[in-house]
Amino acid sequence: MSPRAAAWLLTVLFAVAVSASVFRIPIQVSDSVEIIETVDRAPSVAAAFTEGLYASRTMLRPMRQVGTKILLAIAHGIGDRFNLAFRGFHAATAALLIVLFTYVARPRDWTSVAALCFAMLVLTGLHTFGGMMREAYPINHFLLIAIYGLAVFAIAESKGGLLADVAACVLFVVASLTLESGLVILGIGIAACVAGLRGISRGALVAMALLAAGYIVLRVPVLHMIGNTVGERQTGFGTEMLNTSQLRERFGDTPWLLYGYTILGSLLTVPFSQPIAGQWTAFERWDPGAPPVFFLNDIGTSLVVTGIIVWFMTRRRPPDGRRRWRDPAPLVMLATLAGSAVLSYAYAKSEIMSAAGVFYALVVYFAVRELAEVLVRLPEVRLPQVRLKPDTTDESTTDESTHEPVVSAFRRTIVILVVLFVTCAWAWRAMGLQYRLQRGAFDARSEWVLRLPPYSTPPVPLSEARLTPKMLDEALHRGRTNPYLLWPPYARLWGEN
Repeated sequence: MSPRAAAWLLTVLFAVAVSASVFRIPIQVSDSVEIIETVDRAPSVAAAFTEGLYASRTMLRPMRQVGTKILLAIAHGIGDRFNLAFRGFHAATAALLIVLFTYVARPRDWTSVAALCFAMLVLTGLHTFGGMMREAYPINHFLLIAIYGLAVFAIAESKGGLLADVAACVLFVVASLTLESGLVILGIGIAACVAGLRGISRGALVAMALLAAGYIVLRVPVLHMIGNTVGERQTGFGTEMLNTSQLRERFGDTPWLLYGYTILGSLLTVPFSQPIAGQWTAFERWDPGAPPVFFLNDIGTSLVVTGIIVWFMTRRRPPDGRRRWRDPAPLVMLATLAGSAVLSYAYAKSEIMSAAGVFYALVVYFAVRELAEVLVRLPEVRLPQVRLKPDTTDESTTDESTHEPVVSAFRRTIVILVVLFVTCAWAWRAMGLQYRLQRGAFDARSEWVLRLPPYSTPPVPLSEARLTPKMLDEALHRGRTNPYLLWPPYARLWGEN
């Protein structure tokens, strides 16, 4: 088997494993039922888009309504099978993200395949990845932004042309009207150009900048929208998770303090796995009676990988001697990390940083590949050994010096053991994704009982809910294993309550 075939086989295995678990999750009641019922009443896709323009004072996301309307049309066309349409789309986009990741990485030899395997574990083990898989609104727009970001990066690496420029501009428009963090697509294009990629022309970048200006005009003068303010949503601060009233009480007069902390926390959450949604959960949940294995593993593995990235980015690239941080992937990662953090100024959320997490894993691939190549090229250090040579006169002995690669073998053994340990630790984090998705499936199914009468007030009055009974029937007929019946320490080991 060739390295290229092995890389794509590995990609398929990861994509199938993740997508199958995503597909098992029923449509959620929260953040899904209300928008599905609302969009279903829209007479056309254009009407759904128009409705999305005026759906909120702070969020401009009409493409979410458009996507929901298209999936509803598909669901109606296949016999009102809503779960198949929505969760099928979610599973397909999850697989597409992993396929795009490999396409951009372009593994070329066995060293690259090994680095890709490690990078895949980092990608699926990051906490920012889990949010793209577990939740749907009813379409996971954070996942779509990550896909658009990888697609624009792939276009920047291409030979360019009119079609590439048009595609980049269209992706920017769709991304920015899908989610506010879609604006980072412009940063990705600019960073790729600065790093030397010419697949997107400078004229196209100017057009994207003008489209970004038009986006601002549409938000402010036309639709009179405002940005998120203090107390819009709960967020973490220090070791606490503050609700909206607590945020207004504490930061109502000094919003800059919350904004600065949130931006800094968002910058740190990808390379260090802390804080989570602005909250330093590793310290808040310290229990002397239960060792924090989950936090120690997450923080420790992230420190190791971030250290490898720093080593890689500070190296000089032959033959021009430029620092590696000026390469396309690292520069795009820095731009996406900074842009996403700034856009999450009002409240911290791991999902907002999901696109930055994807590019972080991509840089891990390049860094680990180069580290492996450096280790392979290390010269052998040979130590002299003295062997006694008997003399036939029996008066004395002479010595014969030989050299054995003792130090080299020892050093390589240590490196292999360290690599194996770190890889297993990241594999454990990736296994945690499967556990969380299983819990997500069980919780989503339980929601259809607990969030509807007689236990709770439904998100849409039953007299107006045309699709809810069918979605309820589909959810309850999707039997799920109760993860709470598994070994109790599983939850603590993978960071679940």
